[in-house]
Amino acid sequence: MAKSFPRNAALFGFVLLFGLAPGLGAQTAPVQRDALLTNRMIDTPNLPQRSVATSDDTTSLYFNPAGLAFHALQLGYFYGRNPTDRISDHMVFLNLLGVAFSTQWRLADTNDYARRYNVGMGIVNTGSFAIGTSYSWYDSTLAYLDNYSQWDLGFIFRPWRRISLGAVGRALNKPLFRGMVLDTYWDIGVGIRPLPGRLTENFTFSIDTNIHPQSTWAKISPKYIAEAAVWPGTMLYGGYSEATGAFFGLRFAQYVSQLSLQASTPQDSGALLGGGILIGRERYPTGIAALGRYLQVRLDDPVPERKEEGFLFLSENFTFVELLRTIEKAKDDAQIRGIVLTGREFSGGWGQAHELRDALLRFQQKKPVYAFLESAGNKEYYIASMADRIYMPQSGILDISGLKAEAYFVKDLLAKLGIRAEFIAIGDYKSAPDRLTRSEPTQFDREQLEAILKSGMEEIRAAIAASRTQIKEGELNTLFDKGIFTASKAQAVGLIDEIAYFTDVEEQLTARSLPVPHWLVSAQEYAQTRFFDDSWGKKPTIAVLVLAGEIVSGSSRPESLFLGGTVGSDTIQDALNRIKEDSDTKALVVRIDSPGGSALASDIIWNKIREVKSARGKDFPIVVTMGNTAASGGYYIAVSGDTILASPLSITGSVGIFAGKFNLRGLYDWLGVRKYTFKTHKRAAIFSESEAFTAEERLLIREQLTEFYELFLSRVAENRGTTPEQVRPVAGGRVWSGKDALEKKLADRFGGLLLAIELARERAGLDENYYQLQIYPAESQTLLGLGDPQKLLLPKIVQQAIRLTARTEAIREEKFLFLLPYDIQIQ
Repeated sequence: MAKSFPRNAALFGFVLLFGLAPGLGAQTAPVQRDALLTNRMIDTPNLPQRSVATSDDTTSLYFNPAGLAFHALQLGYFYGRNPTDRISDHMVFLNLLGVAFSTQWRLADTNDYARRYNVGMGIVNTGSFAIGTSYSWYDSTLAYLDNYSQWDLGFIFRPWRRISLGAVGRALNKPLFRGMVLDTYWDIGVGIRPLPGRLTENFTFSIDTNIHPQSTWAKISPKYIAEAAVWPGTMLYGGYSEATGAFFGLRFAQYVSQLSLQASTPQDSGALLGGGILIGRERYPTGIAALGRYLQVRLDDPVPERKEEGFLFLSENFTFVELLRTIEKAKDDAQIRGIVLTGREFSGGWGQAHELRDALLRFQQKKPVYAFLESAGNKEYYIASMADRIYMPQSGILDISGLKAEAYFVKDLLAKLGIRAEFIAIGDYKSAPDRLTRSEPTQFDREQLEAILKSGMEEIRAAIAASRTQIKEGELNTLFDKGIFTASKAQAVGLIDEIAYFTDVEEQLTARSLPVPHWLVSAQEYAQTRFFDDSWGKKPTIAVLVLAGEIVSGSSRPESLFLGGTVGSDTIQDALNRIKEDSDTKALVVRIDSPGGSALASDIIWNKIREVKSARGKDFPIVVTMGNTAASGGYYIAVSGDTILASPLSITGSVGIFAGKFNLRGLYDWLGVRKYTFKTHKRAAIFSESEAFTAEERLLIREQLTEFYELFLSRVAENRGTTPEQVRPVAGGRVWSGKDALEKKLADRFGGLLLAIELARERAGLDENYYQLQIYPAESQTLLGLGDPQKLLLPKIVQQAIRLTARTEAIREEKFLFLLPYDIQIQ
């Protein structure tokens, strides 16, 4: 914004100087009484009054056409009555994406009538600067009006949240009215919002006046307007001008409609009474829950971390951060009575499950949460256990049989094919290649996996006990040992509250409210509802950089049906460059859900984040939040931030490195393939797949790995405010739960996306009601990405084989890897 201010200000000043230049300004329409008061029809419409600086709904077509660009989909009808002069006005407005049309019928008790037609367009809207134009013409029984037309050009400049400047050049075509040529004149105005903080939009004061060269200070007659929000969606306003006299009115909003009432006392005519309605796509704030519905959170819906834009017939996806923000938004929306959780299988991981549960608990501080589970496993019940009431149909099944972790080892399979995996790792726990080189886990593997399962189970058990107070924590182990419950048995032991079908739940929740067509609104549908935003200026931005998938060099790859997405260093550097160069971006949240990957790509991304920090300064906060996994290369990137947040159920750590290759000599011999390698130097074929590593080559690779490992330790130590030697005991490739990572000082505090955004906002000094999020990078969807990979009807061993094939290719290309021991899937 700072860069564009001088240019916008200069343009605005040029417009004002142009309007005041000699020869352009003259008089306004002459005030001559007639049955239709046509002079007032032209320059003082019988509408709820607005300033040229603040008008930004569809009535901007009359007040300032620049405002048409702000709320670009509205339909309106207004009626005005002058009982003294016996004149009635009917006005219809339509704004379609900034292109607007209106018509006004003015009728008198005589046979005279006049119709005014307006077309206009919001041409430019940068958020802080807008330009619009309008053209009007008339159809009337009065000949002088029948030939009248007028062209207007408007500007709005909002450099700051608290000030708005407006200017409209009227009659730019110098039309003929009652035998007189009307010269161009200008309406200019300024609006201010003096209240602090969250009250800023609750009060607006504006002053307008029109100016022409013949104007003197003595002849200038300002219009004053004061507007105050007395209740969400309810606005009282009043003011005074010579043309309208004193006026006062009320605007009352409900859902997507706004009702207006106004009375005014113009000096040259009788009292004017008017009212109308605006209907648009944007939801107005309201404090009345007369038409309240319940927000439906479907656990079955995908919860992707990565943002994908629409493509052809595909709409943009609904991300996990958007789901959490939707729940937070609904908490303060009077139109939402509560939340209903539904579904059978949560597609996210345990870190996401904890964050979703935490968001629901925050919502529950104000409104109730209900859960209807047709069937549920560990994750689904963990999330739903916090609900005020849990329902399940008679035929439902609850499976809380405890946690398990599965890993496949393929050494023997590779041996049958004549393939030998040759890898060197640094760290006893850095067992990433073990699934390729061993037939069973090592004692170090067993130790870390059992510790993760134990930590996770303790967290789950404590959370359920805190919410289901009718169950003693000591009894939960017995229930987990039993594992599977029918609905009636689950009710008997207090795991659920009621056996009911969904129609029964609907009857209970809607029994005491007014009937509405759809009592449930899905979280995704609710998030797509645009909320009416009456703030001025361009909001500062918090960037959310999502790193979800295996880390690779080059470009990112979106998730598809068969392969997970990757985090490409080139793609992320491009995104970070845009963040660094955008002066409106005031903070960065880095979301990591990655098992790691390329050591080189991890280091490049780490360095780029530090470069952003250096360029933007110490007042630019960078907060890292771990998703389901932020291990190895994912944790390497995490230590680039100022603060690291982890869920107790996240998987992190794995500070270690490995490298290697697949020796295919046996396969080649079996197939009858003979490969000859010609080289100029001794190490040219060190990573050739047809030759085994020599002892000397293994020693050389270990030296390289040790250097990278020490670099990893130093990065962690620098971020953690300690030394590499103090980090070494918790490194060695050891994988930790988020809970244990906090104890080992690998993270700063518990928290997820919502807390990370809140911390970033606070440290950047942004108002909680005046900022926006921007998710990076935004990818385009492809047809290969259709569907949910979790729902593929493939055996797990086949799914693992597909992932293993993809990882094998990464090993071939990247050589040195900061990577999690293997895909740890805890169910």
